[in-house]
Amino acid sequence: MSKNIYKLKEVADITMGQSPKSEYYNENGDGTPFLQGNSTFRDKYPTIEKFTTKETRISKKNSVLMSVRAPVGEININPLERICVGRGLCSISLHNKQNEYLYYYLKSKQKLIQSKGTGTVFSSINKKDVKNIEIYLPEIREIEARTLPLKLIDDKIENNNAIIANLEEQAQTIFKSWFVDFEPFQEEEFVESELGEIPKGWKIVRFDELIDFKNGFSFKSKEINDTPRNIDDLKVFKMGDIKVGGGINPNKTKSWVTREYVKNNKLEKFIAEKGLLLMCMTDMKNNVRLLGHTALINSSDEYIINQRVGMIKPKLNSSITSSFLYILTNNDKFLSDLRSRANSGVQVNLSTKEIKNSLVILPKDHILNQFNQISEDIFEHRFNLEKQNENLMKIRDTLLPKLMSGEIRVEEAIEVKQTL
Repeated sequence: MSKNIYKLKEVADITMGQSPKSEYYNENGDGTPFLQGNSTFRDKYPTIEKFTTKETRISKKNSVLMSVRAPVGEININPLERICVGRGLCSISLHNKQNEYLYYYLKSKQKLIQSKGTGTVFSSINKKDVKNIEIYLPEIREIEARTLPLKLIDDKIENNNAIIANLEEQAQTIFKSWFVDFEPFQEEEFVESELGEIPKGWKIVRFDELIDFKNGFSFKSKEINDTPRNIDDLKVFKMGDIKVGGGINPNKTKSWVTREYVKNNKLEKFIAEKGLLLMCMTDMKNNVRLLGHTALINSSDEYIINQRVGMIKPKLNSSITSSFLYILTNNDKFLSDLRSRANSGVQVNLSTKEIKNSLVILPKDHILNQFNQISEDIFEHRFNLEKQNENLMKIRDTLLPKLMSGEIRVEEAIEVKQTL
């Protein structure tokens, strides 16, 4: 090979995934964390939702996890001591332990990996393909210098994500205390209602008394682009853009439409505004994870909404806020009731009617106003952090190919540290 260019089989240990039988799977933390494929990949580290009591192939801590089935080439890093990897993944670890560099390098080559260098996108790759992936491995000092600016950005993103998760937990804890367990109101008189005992003076209302609801637009696949054509193209918001537990997956967008297309087809009413709540209305029967969860849009004029995503906003002149609705719809009690009324087939579907018919406990106005003040402050902080992360991701994604290819000098990229 040319100087400092190697095939992965020469410089790395490669483990192709192998799935245990499904009878060994569980979601209660029994056994070894398990990843079947890339469905729970996040920006850099995966989330774990399944475990297995029978291990097959193991990925060790800090190894690179790569998807070998469509979409091929998706990359994450293993943050745990051991993860059992299924047939949709492989685990790669450089002999020199510089796996963070490997992670960034492979991310910069994802399209090449997907096409095996031919220009045609493949639905899967095998061990031979992985072994023959080429990697540029300079001196350790240069590897560390190329990696540093990207790592600094990712560390800042992860720190922001931890704060966001904490803010989310705070909001949900307060909501549950006030509106599910009624802890601050135990000295008050309680009365019977359709949802059990509630404080006297509180009401039970239907969801559609609080909100306006409409469905997203049914795009045809030929109308959607898999890369943006223009700088101001709109992202197509699909169900997979919603996270399990609620919120937006900012790195999941794979579809765009042009503003010209939107204008010509008069689709402006499907463009999301800040504060719009988006609900997942369809899920798989054997793995109901997203159904009913919602995301709260943090900026206007960025997304256009696809079918099977419900568009929810508070009624005009209502004291209900978007943040209240977001916390409500991601509350376990609300979700459990909503899912119990879903239509079940190969897929599980929520109907517009059943969403609107959901019952909601509505407190007295002064209590609602107190909660709104608390939650609005929490979510404004969250929105600011999410926008900061989006900007950081843009900087990182611009630097990534240039650093890995040597197009820009490492010294120039390190200047990014001063902005973090």
